[in-house]
Amino acid sequence: MGLFDRKNSNAEKNEEKNPVSAEIKYPFLTILVEEVLSMTATEVSIIGNVRGDALKTGQDLFLLGRNNKSIKTKALRVEDTLMNKMPGAEVGENVSVVLEGLRKADVEQFDVLSSVNSLYAENEASDEPVNPFLTGLLREAKRLQEEKDFMARIMENIATEANFISPCMHQPGKEEGESKIGVALLRGKEGKNYLAAFTDSHELEIMDGLPEKLVQPLDFARIMTIVEQAPVDGLLINPKTEGFVITRPLLEALAMHKRKVDSHIREQKLDPQQPVMLAVPNEENLPTELFEALREHMKNEPRILRAWYGLMMFPKDDKKTHLIIVDTLEEAPEVFGGVGDAARPYLGEMQLNMQAAARVGKMTENLMLFYERTDDIKV
Repeated sequence: MGLFDRKNSNAEKNEEKNPVSAEIKYPFLTILVEEVLSMTATEVSIIGNVRGDALKTGQDLFLLGRNNKSIKTKALRVEDTLMNKMPGAEVGENVSVVLEGLRKADVEQFDVLSSVNSLYAENEASDEPVNPFLTGLLREAKRLQEEKDFMARIMENIATEANFISPCMHQPGKEEGESKIGVALLRGKEGKNYLAAFTDSHELEIMDGLPEKLVQPLDFARIMTIVEQAPVDGLLINPKTEGFVITRPLLEALAMHKRKVDSHIREQKLDPQQPVMLAVPNEENLPTELFEALREHMKNEPRILRAWYGLMMFPKDDKKTHLIIVDTLEEAPEVFGGVGDAARPYLGEMQLNMQAAARVGKMTENLMLFYERTDDIKV
């Protein structure tokens, strides 16, 4: 299952909107940050390609990034690839942009400069559903599809922050007053059906062939609910412009990864060249407080049947970690995340590695069985 990681202390989303918000001009400007250059201690520039709309020197911009990062800035100078000053740049041009009030530490590769702020920004937020960060990423997706970090950034945003819109229709339910929502499915190649998702109203309006329907919000949880209940082969984002497809198997894998992240579980691949030793401490060195906390938690988690304990020792690094093997009825991230939460106060300076018993073969024969369910399991 991997290492149990401490919970990230990301700032919560601030959904308060500024009462004054600029009208959005579509298609709006985005520039994907491909390289970050430090000019001086108080000046930074980025290199990227102008997309959506022209860029002008002195133009107000927003630097957008992961975890709903939104920083207001300005294009102090615009330069071409030979560092010649330009009054601005047209769509498709590669440019260097010197940003006002930012330092190199403020900017990360694959951030996005945008003329539009995100919906959840603290200042000057958009007053309609719009995803400028994701839009900037999607505009470069075909060109950078082999860049693993870049593609991971897209998937991360879709699973955690993006809020799409999608056409729908109300249909009468079986009972009086009941209704259900029919979703818009687009037929793709080889007869496959895709759930249509749009990053903003402009992308929806330019889509040909869609009848006039109601619009529903669509976050990742809603997407997965539809995928589970409807004959959907995948998600199709902005069909008219980017046509970005996420297949059903990839959506399901992304949902499982999100469950692991939400449960504070971090996958770790062991180096096959690094020797690993397993051991059980002698009785006086057993982590008794850890055992007591885990037994108390596990007796209230009916999916856990047994648990073993050992130490993983890495002689090369002079490092050791707690190891817990869990025999469980369901290998759900929430099960392992719950064990990790219960263990956290008693880990000391060591990490906790957890594995499912079904995946480790006879490894448990060399470990200490410290918990076994004895009561009847109610299913």
